[in-house]
Parts: sequence; structure tokens; C-alpha cells
Amino acid sequence: MTMKIAVISDIHGNYEALEKVIEDMEQFKIDEVYCLGDVISLGHQTNEVLSVLSEMENLTMITGNHDDEVIKALKGMKSRVNGPEHEHHLWVSQHIDPGYIHMLENLPLTTEKRMDGHRILLTHYHLDGCRYRSIEESPSLDLLEEIYGQEAYSVVLYGHDHIIQHFKTSGPVMVNPGALGVTETPFAPYAILELKDDGAINTMFRNVPYDRRKFIEGLKNENPPALDFIMEFLLKE
Repeated sequence: MTMKIAVISDIHGNYEALEKVIEDMEQFKIDEVYCLGDVISLGHQTNEVLSVLSEMENLTMITGNHDDEVIKALKGMKSRVNGPEHEHHLWVSQHIDPGYIHMLENLPLTTEKRMDGHRILLTHYHLDGCRYRSIEESPSLDLLEEIYGQEAYSVVLYGHDHIIQHFKTSGPVMVNPGALGVTETPFAPYAILELKDDGAINTMFRNVPYDRRKFIEGLKNENPPALDFIMEFLLKE
């Protein structure tokens, strides 16, 4: 039986983009959805995003660094970041519906899925122990083979650096679907994996139009901490 898996990552509190991506999935008869973390923070639509995700029955979700920092802010725990970024996490934590806290704080760092002979790793980014590695400015096949080459994965799924990537190593297929909620254009990216009975793995990347201007105007109206950084360096406004 062929399985179709939608892979989303780095929603970053952008409900406008997430809503359109979910609508786009409907035409492909998706069996499962994998979410690779950073579902909140940066964008202002925290509760709208969490409401949608909490109602998806076929969803597997892991945590990301921003999700983790918001939970730390809620609990008054020491943060790995400071300045405006930390203030932004505090702001998100103050606006989150308490009903979603349990879901967020129980998300795993990574998870594995086994399906029709395939072993699939979900991770927000490449790990060194229990910590994320520094972002690679120039991702390479050699680096990924060094990290994952000895593992018996069929597929490694990751996000975090906001770059769409697709590598085929001597071992697993490596896929980064891109940052669904942090885009310089009015298109939200995600990926679809098709796992075939014969072991073949097909990958398709989608760019879905959404109302980016509405999202940006809403974010400006909310005026959270670190807004200037978000606009200039992430959204390129």
C-alpha cells in the first residue's frame, strides 16, 4: 500500500499560512502529517495555530527550540537566549491559552516512525547529544552522511534553518520542507512523501499561496518584542 505523508515545519505562529497548507493537503489524500517543531513564537497567532494542530487526528508532532523556550518562559526556567528574543518568548507565553500548555510541554525532542519497512526520523534539527547543532550556512551531503550515515533510517526529516533541502545519501533520504510560516514571498512551503510498497520514496515540494500581507499587518498591530528583528531579518520587510 502506498502511504502519503505531509511534512510541515517552522509554522512560527502563522495561522494564515497553516490554514492554506492544510486546505492544499486535501487534494492529495494524505494519510499522516508530520510536524517538525517551532509551531509557535515569532508570529502572533499562537492559539489559532495550536487549535488547528490539536484537532488533527493524523498528526505526529515534535518540539522545536522556540516551543521549548516558550515553555521555559512559562515555568520561569533559565533561557538559552536573552535580550529581545527572550522578551518575545515571554510575550508569547503570556498570550497562550493555558489549555495548550500540556500539549506543548509533552512534545518529544525527536521521534521515529516505522511504516512498511521504512524507518523515519523526525527531528527539528541535527542533534549533538540533546542539543541542536549550530546551523550550517552551507548544508552539504558530506555533513549529513557524517551525522546519519551509520543509522539505518530510510528517511530523515528536519527543519529549523528555514531552507528547503532534499538530499539522497548512500543511506537515508534527507528532507527539509522549509519554513511554512516564515516566508519572504506569499507562498507557504511544505513537502509530501510517498512511500511505495516496493521501497521507493518519492518527494514532492509544494508552495501554497496565502495572505502574507494580512499576517504581517496583524503582527504589526500586536507589536510584540523583537518585531523589528522579525520584520527585517526573517520576513525581509
